[in-house]
Amino acid sequence: MTHHRLWLGLSVAAFSLLHSPAQAGLCIPPTVQKESPYHYIVSLAEALSYAKSGLDRTGPIGLGPKPSDFDLFLGLKLGKADFECAKSQVSTYATSSNEAIKTSAEGAAFVFSLLADLHEKSVVEHKALLDSIGEGKPKPGTVLERQAELGASYDEAWKLLISAVIAGTYAVVEVEPTTSRMSRLALTRAQRDDILQKLVSTFGSDVTKGMKAGQRPLTAAASALYQVVGDPQRKLRESK
Repeated sequence: MTHHRLWLGLSVAAFSLLHSPAQAGLCIPPTVQKESPYHYIVSLAEALSYAKSGLDRTGPIGLGPKPSDFDLFLGLKLGKADFECAKSQVSTYATSSNEAIKTSAEGAAFVFSLLADLHEKSVVEHKALLDSIGEGKPKPGTVLERQAELGASYDEAWKLLISAVIAGTYAVVEVEPTTSRMSRLALTRAQRDDILQKLVSTFGSDVTKGMKAGQRPLTAAASALYQVVGDPQRKLRESK
């Protein structure tokens, strides 16, 4: 196996690239109402959608042809832009006076910033290796170690996202006046359905089944959000 082939195989394993890069999408600024649980959860769901786009550019390992160096660079750079957009959806909410919104927004923004930085590091590492190949200097052991470090950093970042999203669910659960229990959503039926539709359109029907073993962290985070917002046992606010 040549050094170039070794690197390309490792890149697929560490970054799990798709067969072809996704098309770039517009980063739409969120409608911000810092104290509104509904508007925050909408922005959070939108952030998860952009994060999925970023992940899909470096997504599931497939059986098709391995990506070219150009596709690898393009996927990482476009993915970085997606994560920066995901951050922009929630970062403004970090100054909310609602503690659940604030905590969730800070955590999610940190994760998306970290993922964007990791993509940039991945670009730098791959470029350095390609340049060293021309000089006949790549060391497979060093390549493996750096890839393992990057892979572990990616894994840790994605897992942090689950906690950030779960923190956000506390913003939409409130006291039911007739029972004094935390059994009502701070959402109307239309608002709830809007959020659920967004999650399903982004992640598919699997998200409706809740968190389960074997899920990728991003899907698990979206599933946790769906599980709380879509809980049929929770009462809803009356529409005004």
